[in-house]
Amino acid sequence: MKKIISIVIILFSLVGVAQDISMANGSFNRCAPDKFFDSGGEFGNYGLNENFVTTICSQNTGEFIILDFTTFITQQGPNADTMNIYDGDDTTAPLLGAFEGPVGPFTVSASAANISGCLTVEFISSDAGSGSGWEANILCAAPCQTITASIDSTDPEPNGTGVIGIVPGDTVDFTGSAVFSDDNTNATYTWDFGDGNTANGSNVSNTFLNPGTYTVNLTASDANPQGCSDTVSIIVFVLGDNLVVDQDSFTVEQLVQDVLVNSPCASVSNITSSTGVDFSTTEPNGIGYFFSNGVSFPFEDGLLLMSGDASQAEGPNTGTLSEGTNIWPGDADLDAELGVDSRNATFIQFDFVPQAETFSFEFLMASEEYDMGTFECTFSDAFAFLLTDSNGVTTNLAVIPGTNTPILVTNIHPDNGAACGAANPQFFGEYTPFNQPPIGFDGRTTEFTATSTVVSGELYTIKLVVADDRDNVFDTGVFIKAGSFNIGGSLGEDFTIAAGTALCDDTEIELDTALETAIHIWYKDDEVIPGEVSSTLTVTEPGVYFAEIDIDGVCEGTTDPIVIEFRDNPTAEPAVDLIGCSVTGFTEFDLTENDTNILGALDPADYTITYHLTEDDANNNVGVLPTNYTNVANPQVIWARMAEATQVCFDTVFFEISASTQPEINPVGAISLCDDESNDGIAEFDLSTQTAGILGAQLATEFTVSY
Repeated sequence: MKKIISIVIILFSLVGVAQDISMANGSFNRCAPDKFFDSGGEFGNYGLNENFVTTICSQNTGEFIILDFTTFITQQGPNADTMNIYDGDDTTAPLLGAFEGPVGPFTVSASAANISGCLTVEFISSDAGSGSGWEANILCAAPCQTITASIDSTDPEPNGTGVIGIVPGDTVDFTGSAVFSDDNTNATYTWDFGDGNTANGSNVSNTFLNPGTYTVNLTASDANPQGCSDTVSIIVFVLGDNLVVDQDSFTVEQLVQDVLVNSPCASVSNITSSTGVDFSTTEPNGIGYFFSNGVSFPFEDGLLLMSGDASQAEGPNTGTLSEGTNIWPGDADLDAELGVDSRNATFIQFDFVPQAETFSFEFLMASEEYDMGTFECTFSDAFAFLLTDSNGVTTNLAVIPGTNTPILVTNIHPDNGAACGAANPQFFGEYTPFNQPPIGFDGRTTEFTATSTVVSGELYTIKLVVADDRDNVFDTGVFIKAGSFNIGGSLGEDFTIAAGTALCDDTEIELDTALETAIHIWYKDDEVIPGEVSSTLTVTEPGVYFAEIDIDGVCEGTTDPIVIEFRDNPTAEPAVDLIGCSVTGFTEFDLTENDTNILGALDPADYTITYHLTEDDANNNVGVLPTNYTNVANPQVIWARMAEATQVCFDTVFFEISASTQPEINPVGAISLCDDESNDGIAEFDLSTQTAGILGAQLATEFTVSY
């Protein structure tokens, strides 16, 4: 800023070696901390009728000039005083800008095409008055080096699609870095978490409090005054009870290649799509990426195709989803396959070459026509998965298992009270009550697996299409599980304790790439597993597994790693037989008397013990007996099941309960002895002489008499 004259006169007189530039004709080599002023200098105004040209170049070879104006006030209007700045060492260079009047802080920089690195400033003032002028910092900078920012790790880790899923209140730890082509001196790392919070440094953390979709940006910058940087992003989904739909983070190509397909040897091409926005900006987008908690909705994430606005598939179920008009047409292939009159069609189509002999993917259908009776007997939208081989033969894979019947609302629903009754109710998932999570649809099917045999190496085309039938209302959606499009090379989902998918520690897990003709090298925790070269691997130990694959040099790649964890399998200690007394042979037993025996040293807070009539019931955790149980046979075998919290891992043990007849004590006579010579009234009696009389007819082998 220009300073008050009365103060600066004293200061100026003390600084006799100033390298600042005031506007005048000439060429100057300057860098920071030097400044550039109008002709009035630091403390005065510029003059009338000025016409000056000042060229400023860097003092350092290879650097260029940046003028950082902190103030700028010149006369504007009909008699404007104008500054022209040229990208070079004279006024024949390209004009970068013309400035007049009050202007806020701004920066002008020499361009990369400017070999000289100089800036030429031309100032022309009128004779009608002047302003206070300007002040600018003269900065010298080298061209930006190449900076490649990287988010190296997060805790929790991203899923297979590269996004992080957490619940409100969870904290995510981020580690970032960058590669600088020249110099990383004074590098800075700035994080924007997308929720209003920011942080600086290579290792940072952020707690996400509210459900939503957050794009976390890491910007790595160097000390170059022109602000050289690179930014990399990762998506965090903070999940509540409701499914979330994102339509901005992935292109259709990414949805196919990065979300849907999961294979190191996937050959996918000719990806095309169509939805409402392709016909009018007023029509909705029926394509999206969905993310859920994987608990209240079966799939954690994946691809959504919808005959309406895909963003409305988010929960809760607050109203009718009926987006789209007649501007948005149907699909001829769907009409031909199912005999419908489709409207508002959304499809994704692509070619692929499988490397295995089969391929499959997981999906479910949801619809507004699941309304507990009104439409389920008579009306259904339509969808199909149309697989076409190289001979032009097309097959619809969206069918009820074991049939050629298409999956429709009218073909899959519970008994809704209407005359049609139930239709394949075993394949119906659930209704979504009004204003309840997790989705915006009124109901959905259960999960299905679309599968087909294929010829390895042959070209196939698949079209995934959904549409309204006969109208534009009551939309339908198809959810396809991320990574489930397996055309060879996928190892499947992780087996983890946190996700509830871990098996017991005495279980074998078989990993299979389904690429039988490929050469395999298997790894556990980044170490080669000796001798394992086939397409399958039997796993009995926890770890991170993956395989390097080579198919005749045509396909070389690495499978996505799979995390395998095991749960501890509990061991039940021996139980003791329980005996009760009864004249009938039947009585009530407290079975929990054996809890302590079965647990042994285990913590009762970590395990549940239940009692069953048979070993099968105990193994299947059915037919749990009440704690106080009356025997139905004498003796009777009881099976105990001890299981950890998820009931996945357990052990069983058996014991007997028996009811003995109530004993009878028969009366016997008194025993008398003569006192000895001491005459003290004390003598020794043999009480066992009474045992036979007390037992009477009762067998001494079955009863014990004590005194």
